[in-house]
Amino acid sequence: MNAQFKPEKEKKRGRPTNKSARNVRDSLIEAARLCFIEKNYQQVTTREVATRANSTMAMIHYYFGNKEGLFQAMFIETFEPVHKLVQDGLNNPPDSFVDFFKRYYALMAEYPGFVVVILKCLLFENGPLEERFIHERIREKGEPMEKMLKKMQQKGVINPELDPKMLHISMVSLMNMPFLMEPNLEATMGIKPDRDFWERMAIHQCLLLEQGCLKK
Repeated sequence: MNAQFKPEKEKKRGRPTNKSARNVRDSLIEAARLCFIEKNYQQVTTREVATRANSTMAMIHYYFGNKEGLFQAMFIETFEPVHKLVQDGLNNPPDSFVDFFKRYYALMAEYPGFVVVILKCLLFENGPLEERFIHERIREKGEPMEKMLKKMQQKGVINPELDPKMLHISMVSLMNMPFLMEPNLEATMGIKPDRDFWERMAIHQCLLLEQGCLKK
């Protein structure tokens, strides 16, 4: 008796959907982040990103349009948790900087080179981010930190004689300079930048910020 022939169902073609689509997009974002951290914007190609993500350039075009769109999407998704951290501090002004620094270092320690990417966008002309994008995504999102510091002054946590703008600059310096030094910490200072290091660094920065370093 002949077995009944059942034709194989034709596989659906076209746009990826649901979970597979999210996985493809996330893989491209992750690959782009690593590529842009390792190289300058001009040196990275969509082919390189696609290969690293085990995907295709067609998928980059589908999700992001082009390399600039991919970079901007990567930048937004990487920077957004930092913005949320500052926004949380604005909504509930802390009584100490310890938790703020610990959370910030925990976030950025995942991609320590991303601080360099941010600086390149801000400092160099003809970069991958337009002036409007920089204003909306970086400068405007930096304003909540200054507002957070003002609220901490109103709560009596911060010395009222300090200028919030100047304090903002000091905080940004303390927050980001260790990441600029991170590639050479082990070679030059014998420090391994692991999770324990960033935990201790957060506490140290808070003590330095809150108490100063001169003996009274």
